Amino acid sequence: MLFTRLGKIAAYLALLVGGMEFLVGLGVAFEFIVEPTPGRYLGSRTPGQAIDRGTLIILFAIVLGIVTEISRSLRAVSNPQNRD
Repeated sequence: MLFTRLGKIAAYLALLVGGMEFLVGLGVAFEFIVEPTPGRYLGSRTPGQAIDRGTLIILFAIVLGIVTEISRSLRAVSNPQNRD
């Protein structure tokens, strides 16, 4: 149960971080966000690399969320008295 809750929290945090990185990468790529000094918001990455990394983090968060839901469902099936 502990790992299910930790996984759910990690999935939400990863989704938040991945979404922010994806949106910042898009903002810099389309010049909605103008970096006063190169690398201030994206580090040493290009906007395309930031978008790719954000997408991968979002996909990881989705997979982790699915795994935690499977874990929660299996626990509910194996122990019907102790439902969340």
